[in-house]
Amino acid sequence: MLTDAIVVESPGAPFKFQHVELDDEMREDEVHVQVKATGICHTDVKFSQEDKMADMFPGVMGHEGAGVVQSVGSKVTSVQAGDHVIIVFSCCGECRYCEMKMTGYCDVWFQYNFGAGRLDGSKAFRFPKGGRRVCSHFFGQSSFARDIYVKQTGLVKIEDKSIPFEKLAPLACGLMTGAGGMLNVIQPTSEMSVAVVGTGSVGLAAIMALKMLPKPPRRIIAVDIVPSRLELARSFGATHGVNSKVRTNLMEVLLDITDGRGVDGSIDATGRAEVIQDLVHSTARKGKVVTIGTGGTQSEVTLNLFEMVQAGCAYIGCQQGDAYPQEFLPRLLKAHTEGKFPYDKIVKTYPAKEVAKAIHDMESGETIKPVLIWD
Repeated sequence: MLTDAIVVESPGAPFKFQHVELDDEMREDEVHVQVKATGICHTDVKFSQEDKMADMFPGVMGHEGAGVVQSVGSKVTSVQAGDHVIIVFSCCGECRYCEMKMTGYCDVWFQYNFGAGRLDGSKAFRFPKGGRRVCSHFFGQSSFARDIYVKQTGLVKIEDKSIPFEKLAPLACGLMTGAGGMLNVIQPTSEMSVAVVGTGSVGLAAIMALKMLPKPPRRIIAVDIVPSRLELARSFGATHGVNSKVRTNLMEVLLDITDGRGVDGSIDATGRAEVIQDLVHSTARKGKVVTIGTGGTQSEVTLNLFEMVQAGCAYIGCQQGDAYPQEFLPRLLKAHTEGKFPYDKIVKTYPAKEVAKAIHDMESGETIKPVLIWD
């Protein structure tokens, strides 16, 4: 079938809205979803420029989709035609990690989500009239397209069909990652001090998720270089805002705020090695530093082993917020209806054809979480 998609021809090429063909043949464990809204994440932009993964091009990015099920394969049991769904990452559903509901660590997670198509290498898209194949199934979905095929393990069914799709799509990755990193990994208590470096959509989600706790941490420290984002972080519950352009010694600032004790739990959403090192240096004994931002596929960080051992510091990588989406996303939606997770305040919608403007606004800081609308 002919459908619309946003295609990147080669690494670093622009996102181009155009027609593509979706294969008529859907796999027995797949679901045809008509996408209604797609969130834009910095990961989409990073991978569109990743020349070390050239076999993903030409390709369709997008991994924060929401839409309506059109049809299902013969082995699909979790959804049916007409269901509203959030489209998340794919997993096998059978390995020990999937059985423990740690699906972000599935044995074949990388192949499902960063391969050049399906697990077997096949691609669901091609250019019209028998043209070249176009890579599909980015993060198991490639939701920068109006019509896609998705494994049923990559879908979260939403019972309330009155929720606008632009409110569903952003939960699929960035907001889930930030909120999950805070609630599932740091697991803060009221006597703790926590810090979030980088208050884009992921970092702000980590901060606003603290409203879901009976008693939030006594210190909630937001760090960024954009004053307006620090103000927004305060409106979501941050007790301290640090402009790291003005106060450049992050370790000194964090130790000062915590009276020399250090921060009990930190989240880095920047992926910058020097930030992570500063967070380790300013962590309280038995504290945690959680990496959510990657900074690119080749990013590395150096840590002092003596320091790590003496402080009992835990440096933790966090994939998709350590969340089981089928349970965690309904929890976030419930919190939103109760006014405890007001993520809609950072969402701005754009027609899908205006993807270039949406990305520009995100990178300039004008928009925190852009969402593309397909209708």
